[in-house]
Amino acid sequence: MPKDRNEQILDFAEREIRKNGFDGVSFRDIADAIGVKSASVHYHFPTKAHLGAEVTRRYANRFIEALGSASDPSETSSDRMRRLADGYIEAYKQDTSTCLCAVLGSVVNHLPDETSKEVRAYFAQLQDWVRTALSLSETNLTPSVVVGTLQGAMVLALSTTDASPLTEAKNHIVSLA
Repeated sequence: MPKDRNEQILDFAEREIRKNGFDGVSFRDIADAIGVKSASVHYHFPTKAHLGAEVTRRYANRFIEALGSASDPSETSSDRMRRLADGYIEAYKQDTSTCLCAVLGSVVNHLPDETSKEVRAYFAQLQDWVRTALSLSETNLTPSVVVGTLQGAMVLALSTTDASPLTEAKNHIVSLA
């Protein structure tokens, strides 16, 4: 079954934002890519701020959901940190791309309010997940250190076209969890 127009728009916008940043995507680019008029894109998303917010919300929900339970008693904190790091590695593997919120987080103060609100909500959600995932561990790791390490490793991997910083960050975080 073909994707509905809304999903096509969001898919293309997410790919382009991950590659070229928020300013690197336009309604005209989206329309051309999916074979509709720009007015059709505006019908689904009246402004770029609305589009950015929805792309971010969808990405955040998918990423956090894919992490699974942060408190499954059958897992260790190391298991959970491994799963989190693997999520970052998978995001990198998608067209040698980055976490959508890493791209947007670096310019959050320059984004429309609706979009920056969703980026901040993602990082708050992610840190809450990490806090819960580490809650029974006696580690000195904090949510901001874990997320910051993985975000930084992703940027370094992209900058050097070498995935090893992500693997190193994963191994380090897992060993300390």
